[in-house]
Amino acid sequence: MPLPTVTDYHDAVQAPDRAFGDGELARGVLKTNALGLPAMAGGGLAVTYQVTTGSRRYAVRCFHKEAPGLGARYAQISSTLKNLSEPYFVEFDYQPAGILVRGARHPIVKMDWVEGETLDLYLAANVRNTSRVMALRERFSRLEAYLRRNGIAHGDLQNLNVMVQKDELRLIDYDGMFVPGMMPGQGSEVGHKAFQHPRRTTTDFGPDMDRFSFIAVDLSLAAVARNPELQQRYNNGGESIIFRANDYADPQGSPIFAELRAIPDLKASADRLAAICAAPVAKTPTLAEFLAGQNIPAAAPIQVTSKAEKATIGYIGPYPVLRGTDYAAVELAVGERVEIVGQIISVKEGVGRRGRGRGLPYVFINFGKWNEHSVKVTLWSEGLGQLSARPSEAWVGRWISVTGLVEPPYHGSFRGQSYSSVGVTVTSDGQIVQLSPVEAKFRLGAVGSSVRKTGTSSSNKDVLTQLNTARGKPAGAAAPARTPSPPATSNQQLLATLNVQQRPNSATPSTPAPVPPPADSGSVNGWVWVIAIGVIIFLMSRCTG
Repeated sequence: MPLPTVTDYHDAVQAPDRAFGDGELARGVLKTNALGLPAMAGGGLAVTYQVTTGSRRYAVRCFHKEAPGLGARYAQISSTLKNLSEPYFVEFDYQPAGILVRGARHPIVKMDWVEGETLDLYLAANVRNTSRVMALRERFSRLEAYLRRNGIAHGDLQNLNVMVQKDELRLIDYDGMFVPGMMPGQGSEVGHKAFQHPRRTTTDFGPDMDRFSFIAVDLSLAAVARNPELQQRYNNGGESIIFRANDYADPQGSPIFAELRAIPDLKASADRLAAICAAPVAKTPTLAEFLAGQNIPAAAPIQVTSKAEKATIGYIGPYPVLRGTDYAAVELAVGERVEIVGQIISVKEGVGRRGRGRGLPYVFINFGKWNEHSVKVTLWSEGLGQLSARPSEAWVGRWISVTGLVEPPYHGSFRGQSYSSVGVTVTSDGQIVQLSPVEAKFRLGAVGSSVRKTGTSSSNKDVLTQLNTARGKPAGAAAPARTPSPPATSNQQLLATLNVQQRPNSATPSTPAPVPPPADSGSVNGWVWVIAIGVIIFLMSRCTG
């Protein structure tokens, strides 16, 4: 039985008493946004909702991606974690039939909600407190030793999966965890690229897969303790500490590696990490070995990376990169964490008129015409309170990068015409990064070579490939069915393009309506249609021939 889509879960959780089989969750109150719709977090295999029952809050993870043997894996993880004494992990309950969606039961994970700050927010608040940064580094060292002694690997150590609660570390999201008794080499994820070896694949699943992450975090914190500005300049909107995936792919051409080599106390460590990046994943030493300079792979010959070589490497983002003007591609990514790059067309500031947001300010950043079918960035009052610079009309024309979880589309009506928007909600300052046109072009190069130079959309096949690759699946793996379905062939795509241009207010942009014949074949528009239809007939004859 296929898993529900994120939209299906959104519909179901709005009635907790009917959706959840768990008594506490059924009596709970769902956290919603200013529109009264479910607020969600997470990404990867599942989306997460917050449910409050009395004085307790729970994270409810709902799976929208298939993971073979999920129930058995969680049973093994639960059995292992219950026997551990250190409070690094969160109590959870895997419920195989925990939620009712469209008449069928599906699994959920019920977890205690961790009060605290994600690693990136904690660092942002304490980056100039050297003693706290060094204490954090020591806690990571103890965590690494503890996991290694117990044969455990988290699999996706990164800013959003490490919570700092009263200065102590707590780990969340156990979908990719390895515990003793599991079969190595059979992973389903590859982790956040800013914290992983550049050659890591799903076959590296096993007790040693956190080695690289702990080394990268340790060196990052050592560097930030010496120079706090490094974190502020290289944190990539909170997605990194100081290293990005491009740095691991090209240490010799990396600006941050160059800065670390200029710090006498860190030069040797920077060179060691560069050597590890160039070696097979299996050659990665433990953190203790790294610090002692033991079992470091032989360093590759130092070569200066030319601009042409850097262009060949391209941008390696932490998530799939989507164009802000590509509504269909962003809609396909509902429930995924993505990076949206686009130029701002308009900024709308207002005050809520209904629901929980009544009387509270909000801001919408639009990458297209808001009353058609557009990609939008939403900032409710909570998010606005986290920003160091509030978006305004002065932002129109600027290029930005926004990372976050794509939420189900919002459908509305304006003056009798339907419209819809899809995008992400910003809750922290780092999610929005302003880009130069050159940097925006560089990042958009990651969308794929099939992107039309004048167009605003990549092929849907390329988008699916990016999303599957980001999840550690083969490039050709199928993604869950979405509605509406995108055009399947190049001819259908051409028809869709013509129809969207002719009918910009169509309710479903990716499902073209029949093409009306030109009213006046002698007019300019008429001749355009005649030529377009002729091109379509020619292409169809080539495909069928």
